[in-house]
Amino acid sequence: MDNGEKTLSNLFDGRTIFNIPEYQRAYAWSGTQLNEFLDDLHNQKLGRSYFLGTVLFEEKGLEGNYKLIDIVDGQQRLTTIIIFMSCLISKLQSLASSDEEEEDLDLLYETYVKHRRQYKLRALDEDNDFFHSYILESKDGKSFIRTPAQRRLYEAKQFFKEKLDLLEKPKLEELKCKLDEYSRVLVYSVQDTAEATLIFETTNDRGKGLTNLEKIKSFMMYRSYVASEDVPEELLNKIRTRFSEIYKEYEQFSTKIDEDSILQYHFICHENWVAKEYQSHVQGVKNVVNQMISSESNVGALSYINTYTQKLKETFYTVHEILKSENLSIRELMILNRVGNFWPLLIKAYKLDETENKIQFFKLVRLLVCFSFRVYAINQNRGNTGQTKFFSLARDFSGDFSKLFIEILNSTKRYCDDKSFRTNLSYPDLYQWINSKDLNYFFWKYENYLRTTMQPKASPMSEHELTSSNSKLKLSIEHIASQNPRKGVVNDVSILPEVDEDFEESFLHNLGNLTIDPLSANSSKGNLDFDSKNTGYFLRAPFKSQNELESYLKDGLWTGSSVSSRQKVLIDFALQEWSLEV
Repeated sequence: MDNGEKTLSNLFDGRTIFNIPEYQRAYAWSGTQLNEFLDDLHNQKLGRSYFLGTVLFEEKGLEGNYKLIDIVDGQQRLTTIIIFMSCLISKLQSLASSDEEEEDLDLLYETYVKHRRQYKLRALDEDNDFFHSYILESKDGKSFIRTPAQRRLYEAKQFFKEKLDLLEKPKLEELKCKLDEYSRVLVYSVQDTAEATLIFETTNDRGKGLTNLEKIKSFMMYRSYVASEDVPEELLNKIRTRFSEIYKEYEQFSTKIDEDSILQYHFICHENWVAKEYQSHVQGVKNVVNQMISSESNVGALSYINTYTQKLKETFYTVHEILKSENLSIRELMILNRVGNFWPLLIKAYKLDETENKIQFFKLVRLLVCFSFRVYAINQNRGNTGQTKFFSLARDFSGDFSKLFIEILNSTKRYCDDKSFRTNLSYPDLYQWINSKDLNYFFWKYENYLRTTMQPKASPMSEHELTSSNSKLKLSIEHIASQNPRKGVVNDVSILPEVDEDFEESFLHNLGNLTIDPLSANSSKGNLDFDSKNTGYFLRAPFKSQNELESYLKDGLWTGSSVSSRQKVLIDFALQEWSLEV
């Protein structure tokens, strides 16, 4: 294919199959990019050239009577254009009023969508059949979506169909004309992988919207080319394969964590940084490679690139394994939602734990849960507390788990030892300054403790029950004795004390006066007259932490003494549950 500026119709015309190579990421455009694409097209004046950007191709030779071309850069735009043209052609076909119009649309379809039996674009293997069968054909593939990329492809098709259905035929014809006749692209087409790598690096790694992960990929491929005496096909293929696997692995993450964050965590736990070079980690990696090449240590540079890309692939695998783990400690760490400081250490420790079932790793996670709950949730330390320590531990860790456990225990004691932990939990206004999600977590843990120790034993509350946003299931922290008894959790308000100034100051917001209850249950109870409520509500409550409240009554009354007694039990539980022991 000739290089230079081409109209879109010239680019697609002829027997050409565009292929998305396996090392590319899957289709990623969503609402923002689709809206921008369509807005730009609407705002373009008819008869004026519309520049769609640069595309980079690698020619792969003939496949039968067709030229096969890999899209090195520009696959998101070209995929979107084909989806849009497929939807536009379909809409215009439904409005065609003559044989001539239908013939013109058939020709347009052969140009952009399918030439005889060959589709003009091949997506990644796992998405290709879905793309052809349900995106470029009229079938509805919603029930057959299996990957995030397929979902985005489906949503792009639905987006364009809905937008085009709102337009009259003249406006549709205008859009066709703008895209087919007046849209232009700048084409770079090469026949060599190394040359394609060189062009991609020098034209794209200049702050034009690539993620850091994409920048690292293009840089590593480019510097492999520079450092090799011969054409580095073997290493380039390794790098491309590894990044292909990284993209596929990342697509499977059910809990989304920013890919650039993972890249930074990888730098923290695997590179030899001194100060805070991890804040500019992409440049840090580039500096290492560039210094080796400039000092003529090409062999060292190639070895570093090979090792770096292999370990980076392992890091993405490791993060995915951690995220999908059902281990209770891992789930609790995610529930507490303060994992950023811990991720580098989690990655390094998981990789280096050679015990069966990762026993040492999960002991570490338990200690990190204790640190998170004690230091961040209860002691209210700032979110970056201990960050430098944890990052340094990750960098320096080489497999000595006993030493690592001591370091973390000492850090926990430094910020929130048992005395501070007890003092904080004893604070009279605890409800006022502890995050409600952290209190929910505390009482969820206490509820499950009772379910495993109090007869009759019961199945633990699930993570879903704790974190659900469903209005019928969502948990809230409620006062036992409250300023508004109608919205409390007590059925018989005659057992409650008067919430005077003394009670409010010492007991109202005290840990011992709090419990969990579903929002829906509180709402329904609050709307009922007290006479119409069932007696002995706690005995039939869904939570054992409510059922046990009767045991704290003093002469049948809920008093300040009841609150203090229950507070002591809860704090003793906390000291045991989040103890400073391995």
